[in-house]
Amino acid sequence: MTAKEHFRQLSRMETLINSKKQRMEAWKELATNVGSSNLSGMPKNPSKALSPMANAICKALDLEMEINREEISLQEKKVFLLDIIETMENCDYQTILIKRYFEHLSWTNVANQMFYSIRWIYKLHDSALEEMNKKLKERNVL
Repeated sequence: MTAKEHFRQLSRMETLINSKKQRMEAWKELATNVGSSNLSGMPKNPSKALSPMANAICKALDLEMEINREEISLQEKKVFLLDIIETMENCDYQTILIKRYFEHLSWTNVANQMFYSIRWIYKLHDSALEEMNKKLKERNVL
């Protein structure tokens, strides 16, 4: 897996976790809503199924546990990539990769913060990815 693929995977993991957090909040919201009372006087079906509120709570808790596992995996991936980035001798390479993939800054913002043109940032980024690929190859990860 190339450096670019590692960073894409990191981004996909973050997006997936955020999506699951939104779903979990929706389930929690659903669980806190009080259902309407049955005032018809008709007897209910004696079903052994969970109530809608209990079902929503179970789904929210299941998602929360899944999110926790995925967040741990995401943190391990970030630590792994940061460890490799720290071994780079060129500080500009480190800065570009961190600002772009960990701080999620746009290319324009990266260029502005580093006081370089966008074209130069692109060139530095390409060189940083090449250096990262070499580091991954040294660790037999590529």
